[in-house]
Amino acid sequence: MAQVPIIQSWREAAQYLQNLKGTIQADVLPLLGLPGAAPFAISREVLSYIDHLGHLYSGRGQVGDRSREYLRQIMSRIDPNYCKRAGEIYYMYRCGPVHEFEPKILENKKGELLEWLCYKGHRKGTVELAGFKIAVVHLEPIGVSGTNRFCLPVSTQCLIEDLLSSIDEFQKAGPDNERVTAWNRAARELACPEPFDFVI
Repeated sequence: MAQVPIIQSWREAAQYLQNLKGTIQADVLPLLGLPGAAPFAISREVLSYIDHLGHLYSGRGQVGDRSREYLRQIMSRIDPNYCKRAGEIYYMYRCGPVHEFEPKILENKKGELLEWLCYKGHRKGTVELAGFKIAVVHLEPIGVSGTNRFCLPVSTQCLIEDLLSSIDEFQKAGPDNERVTAWNRAARELACPEPFDFVI
């Protein structure tokens, strides 16, 4: 992947964004064909792309802020649940797989638990949970009967498809002058070498 270019007009961002789509199709989409569909790898990869796209969209350096903004502003155009669940998606499905191998279980102030549930399938589907077949909808929490536990189902197939669709939505996101300014701020940050006191 080439370095993020400084652009003069929003049209100039199209080639870089289309190249990103190509890497998703080449590197991430094939994971669905693996036995078990590599749910942690897909979550980790998709949310890493969202982080990068959020940087280009918002121009913000803070990972959590830019990721949640991209989920709320762009991914929600494909499915409004990305806006409703941006925080949970970020902490559970991004921070968990990146830092601790698997998605995190979240606990709120009431002591309720929100657990992860990855599945490969359509936006609306059926999964087996504790020996029962349960209807699930991508990013719509379901309760575990008689407990303070809930699950947040995530379709790995939808994650990839929605990420690809979001890039087209990003290209349409205006106004142009705001997009160019945010993009160039991110491009300049990404071009700076990382300070690290290495020894040769």
